Amino acid sequence: MESTGVSQVELSRLTGLPPSKISRYVSGKLEPSEPTFDSLMSSMGVQVRFDVSPVPRERTKYRSWLLHRRVSYKLGILGVDDTGWERMQRNLDRVRSNSQGQVHERNMDRWQSLINNRNLRELHRVLVDTSTDGIEMREVSPMGGFLTESERLDVLEGMKR
Repeated sequence: MESTGVSQVELSRLTGLPPSKISRYVSGKLEPSEPTFDSLMSSMGVQVRFDVSPVPRERTKYRSWLLHRRVSYKLGILGVDDTGWERMQRNLDRVRSNSQGQVHERNMDRWQSLINNRNLRELHRVLVDTSTDGIEMREVSPMGGFLTESERLDVLEGMKR
């Protein structure tokens, strides 16, 4: 919206969507459907294109992504109870005491926000995100202990195939 100079009020008028809905989209509290997203972007004169290509597979980053993807899958089946969120907090506290640097600080703060808000949807997104942002988030991941040793070894064995 900044780059196009369109305000939330203008976007509401252009699309016919209520201002409250535009506000929830902008704040990330609500995710638009594909047709709605296309309408929002078109109203601002922006065309959306998707590029589908395999992610480069640097071994350690790929291994981390596979392990976190398995955690995401497991949490999708079992959910996260209070004990799980508490485990994440303990793990994050331990990671925080052993890490330093501006990028790590920022990402640990983002993990903290996920934990504080118990935002399972965003947690799943971060666990499987293949972007540089996702990779950097997983460098300070509080997800240790969410897989059994057998599950962890199964993922690592799958890398050899």
